[in-house]
Amino acid sequence: ALFFPSQASLGRLLDRIRGCRRSLDICVFSITHDRLAEAVVEAHRRGIPVRLLTDVDKTLDRGSDVLDLARAGVPVRTDTTESLMHNKFAIFDGDVLATGSYNWTRSATRANQENILVTDDPRLVEAYRAEFDRLWEMFG
Repeated sequence: ALFFPSQASLGRLLDRIRGCRRSLDICVFSITHDRLAEAVVEAHRRGIPVRLLTDVDKTLDRGSDVLDLARAGVPVRTDTTESLMHNKFAIFDGDVLATGSYNWTRSATRANQENILVTDDPRLVEAYRAEFDRLWEMFG
């Protein structure tokens, strides 16, 4: 369990991203934390297949890293419906899930009361992987 605000929890999430060897699927409402975005780009440049799902309205927010990720070659798909794509989860190497209230933002790391649960429970990982794949296709 990771709790925020916490630089230690941020460090553990960064370690998880940097430790990816096979794949990284991210489904979050917003990304404005530059260190997280940089770690995602680094994973992509190492040849790790990375996919990002996010909300279209958050791509143009001040400080958003979504367009930078797309320009770096990270495949990005956005929810363009009137509803919010408000999920907050990531799947590391297809077998570790991180989910909770945490948006990948500076304010979530520095100020907000947030949480992430990390698990390798195959039933949970598979359920979230199926949902990610469903949304990826829906917004393709």
